[in-house]
Amino acid sequence: MIHPPTYEDNPLNGPIYPSFVPKTDSDGNDIAGVRLADVTVPLATYTGWALRSGPQANDGCEGSGQMIPFARTAADRLATGDPRPSIEERYPSFGEYYAKVKNALNEMVKARLMLCEDADDEQARLLQAGLDKGVPAPDGNLPPQEQVPACHNADKKK
Repeated sequence: MIHPPTYEDNPLNGPIYPSFVPKTDSDGNDIAGVRLADVTVPLATYTGWALRSGPQANDGCEGSGQMIPFARTAADRLATGDPRPSIEERYPSFGEYYAKVKNALNEMVKARLMLCEDADDEQARLLQAGLDKGVPAPDGNLPPQEQVPACHNADKKK
């Protein structure tokens, strides 16, 4: 028997073992598990696996994961044949993107999957990532970053 087994159907290697990947949403992001704000308000498809072809096939890095960015515009998406909506189509304004980010973080805090002390930095990171990936910048300066509502309520209880 050859270790590690190859993917060819060769009786000397023993039976081919199946590879399983989780079910995904329409963007290709995993449905199961804790859905971080990066996945709830996506800028790309994120996977925890990466089946590869060509010279990189079977190099042992299949479990490294990958990030496949969305096209910036609908024209870019159509030119490449990408079925996933572009950044421009998903987030037509900074305000819409900002509201979705804030809601995603708020839900994580309410579900006790994120601490309030981490929410502000995470919000700033996600907002900057959105701008870097093509979310339209707001007119003028960025609006002041607001604390997620669940954290604002937690401050009142102290």
